[in-house]
Amino acid sequence: MTDDSRPVLLVLNAGSSGIKFSLYHTTVDAEGEPQCLGNGTFNVQHDTEHLIFRHSGVPRQQEEQWPRNDASSSSVTLFNLMDWIERHCHGTIRAAVHRVVHGGTCTEVVRRIDPQLMAQMQARVPMAPLHQARCLAPISYLAGEHPGLLQFACFDTAFHSTLDPLETDYGLPRALTERGLRRYGFHGLSYAYIASVLPRYDPRAAAGRTIVAHLGSGASLCALDNGVSRATSMGFSTLDGVLMGTRPGHLDPGILLYLLRECGMTPQALEHLLYHECGLLGVSGLSSDMRELQASAAPEARHAIALFVRSVVREIGTLAAVLGGIDALVFTAGIGEHAPEVRSAILDGCRWLGLRPQAQQTHDAAGCLSRPGSEVTAWVIPTDENLIMARHALHQLSNFS
Repeated sequence: MTDDSRPVLLVLNAGSSGIKFSLYHTTVDAEGEPQCLGNGTFNVQHDTEHLIFRHSGVPRQQEEQWPRNDASSSSVTLFNLMDWIERHCHGTIRAAVHRVVHGGTCTEVVRRIDPQLMAQMQARVPMAPLHQARCLAPISYLAGEHPGLLQFACFDTAFHSTLDPLETDYGLPRALTERGLRRYGFHGLSYAYIASVLPRYDPRAAAGRTIVAHLGSGASLCALDNGVSRATSMGFSTLDGVLMGTRPGHLDPGILLYLLRECGMTPQALEHLLYHECGLLGVSGLSSDMRELQASAAPEARHAIALFVRSVVREIGTLAAVLGGIDALVFTAGIGEHAPEVRSAILDGCRWLGLRPQAQQTHDAAGCLSRPGSEVTAWVIPTDENLIMARHALHQLSNFS
């Protein structure tokens, strides 16, 4: 740690495509909001680990790279990340809060991590194999290197604890449902942030029926009624719902049985196929990155984008039926915020809902996408999962003052 005694909150958000992190003061501003010192990303790119950090209110950014080889382990990666943070945070890390994808049926958004909770979170790794282990790795690393550090978990699933049994239950025998084979929903921290800021953009929509489309390398949609989750596209796992970067979304279970029985696939091979070889990558055969597909003239790239758009439009129709109509549609996350051509195609597919898109879609990071007088409004709103995590963690941290 540095010699500076100012306490700092570390926010770690380990996802399927890298780690996002933020540093916050442990005191809030005059409006009761966390004060962000800066935001960073840490990604493995081929044989290199690449870190970018942007200081709040300062145009410059810091970058650092480390070489990586086949022998590099996750502990080495986490050492590089934490060593950089500790050298540059200009304070003493008082606590760390982590995004944890799967919280099971826990209705609490945030909990202090202790050995019992850690065991419960580890038991859910098979339910989210692409994400859960990555979320838990930094927790274990910090527990070993800084055993006295307060650590908190924020669960992505907790936001969807308001779903009723008609939305959580599958058509399975009751014994399997009671074993935990049910719908959970994910991306809850992102949806919680959008619900918290939507009144600034559209008070009518915030109090009414809104569908939020969190579209990134992982993608899902959520139906909000007065800011409360009523339905969502992801279910038991993060494989379900719309087409994603490397995941297929909705899939007939008969396909899985066929692959196991007729193609001789092992469960391990099938898991790798579903999490790493499908989606935009599998359909195009080119890339899982929407930016690369948009830049390509290959018909396979065009088809993958069109299939993604169709899957999102179809899901919007499903969620609109649950809500009994909608007042607004919100786009967020990487594709939702930065791919106006994709948004435009989705909006065109939603005209039947009473949505009248603007003739020219904005490239701005935030703003209205619908024409004045449109029965259904449309917005692009940048998400901030780390801010939501900081809010919850600082509230908990006040109990340890």
